[in-house]
Amino acid sequence: MDHPSLEYFVEIARQLNISKAAASLHISQQSLSAYIQKLEKHYGVMLLNRKPKLKLTPAGERVLLAAEEIERIYQDLARDMTSLENDADIRISLGIFEPLVSLVMQNLPIIEIGKKYPNVSFHITTGYNVDILERVQRCELDLAVAGYTGMEENSLEELEAIPLSRDEDCIIITEEVMRLYFADEYEKYVEKFSEGVDILDLSHVPIVMHPMESGVSKKIRKYFMDHHRTFKVFGEGPSQDVVNSMVLKNKAFGMCNGTASRMLVEGTEKKVHVFPLKSPKLEREIVLLYPKKRKKNTFLSDIAGMIAENWRRSMKVPSAGEGGQEED
Repeated sequence: MDHPSLEYFVEIARQLNISKAAASLHISQQSLSAYIQKLEKHYGVMLLNRKPKLKLTPAGERVLLAAEEIERIYQDLARDMTSLENDADIRISLGIFEPLVSLVMQNLPIIEIGKKYPNVSFHITTGYNVDILERVQRCELDLAVAGYTGMEENSLEELEAIPLSRDEDCIIITEEVMRLYFADEYEKYVEKFSEGVDILDLSHVPIVMHPMESGVSKKIRKYFMDHHRTFKVFGEGPSQDVVNSMVLKNKAFGMCNGTASRMLVEGTEKKVHVFPLKSPKLEREIVLLYPKKRKKNTFLSDIAGMIAENWRRSMKVPSAGEGGQEED
């Protein structure tokens, strides 16, 4: 079945003026009007309301969305072909949820991707969930690894989400800070906190928070408000590295995902306690995201699959269909 070109229709929808659209397309108004009549006859519906001024009908809006999707597919195809056939460089924009940067970089299969696609390079952007999600939705990022804590369900409606693993946030605090604020009861609270921390028990200890817009920060603040309690904020860390630095300098305690906290302990000679957070419970779903509108881009889907498979293998998480539970 022959399908009419939608290129002219897209220009009409942009201009909402037949004469301006005709001039932009370098054709006569009569030819453009005839094109619209032919297109409406083809689909059997009115695509434009002519009066009082030109605007799209609901059917016209649907056709415009389809036309824009077709254009994106062609752009993706052209980019893929240019890259793979002509050996041109291609850059993938990867967004990473700030607390997961070290973990993602350790599990990014750069060598494997480089062998299969030698002309691919990555441009890394870091941020927090809200910013990362918005940029993926606007197609400013090709891929993103985000933590699901604090994200609304409907924020993923326009995104393809590949589950990678689960992780839980922990409390990180140096021995020196613990002894300073718990004094003679140090041993008692180390034993108690080893079973899980209610963060209310640390309300008198300064905390270095993630930025206010982060999901973890919002949940911590809400938890204190719900219990009519206050807490001492030392400051906000714009990145997990800053949070870790403040903790290691004995300025405050902080929050960190479980895997990254183990890396922190292994990378310092300082005595650092890592306690599981019991209340509020902050379990993080780590997902790989890309726009659903780009799902048909086989090149991007293949790289996303390679990242997901390497992540699961490195983290010893069962692949889809293998059954079982993720290891703690």
